[in-house]
Amino acid sequence: MVTGRTVINALIGALVGVVLSFIPFSTVVGGAAAGFLEGPDGRDGAIVGLIAGLITFVPIAGMTVLGLGVLGLGMGFAAVPFEGFAVVLFFAVVASTVVLFYTVGLALLGGYLGAYLAREYPEKRTNTRETFGMRRDERSRHDRSESRRRDRTRESTALESEAEDERHDSARWREEDDTSSE
Repeated sequence: MVTGRTVINALIGALVGVVLSFIPFSTVVGGAAAGFLEGPDGRDGAIVGLIAGLITFVPIAGMTVLGLGVLGLGMGFAAVPFEGFAVVLFFAVVASTVVLFYTVGLALLGGYLGAYLAREYPEKRTNTRETFGMRRDERSRHDRSESRRRDRTRESTALESEAEDERHDSARWREEDDTSSE
């Protein structure tokens, strides 16, 4: 489920991806940053990575539309026949689609990897969240379900040990009754 926190983490991841855009596969790094901040659940990490990739793609799409507008208005009316502009438009759409899949797909992968890192290094995630001014006690759905599972395991272990103690006590009482009746 997308929350306000998810959007903030996606914006941070998109910012990381854009700032590091001179590095190949920077969208993976941006998605990983967003997924790391989002938490240890792989699904949530992938979703926040997807949103970060879409946010990163918006300026690219804007530049493409602006470029087509300049080319279309400058070349489409007088100098180049319509078929020439249609070919340019086709290649621009194909190139934009490839860039969309590159940007969003790799950010999604980065989000999943970031969630994995958050699961492996929970203290680092907590420190990072505190550095950004996010609440320390805010936990993802995965964190809450994991703690519930641990609590249930502790409860069942405690119940099993109580039952074991009762069995030992009743066996001891029977032995005492048997020895006292002799």
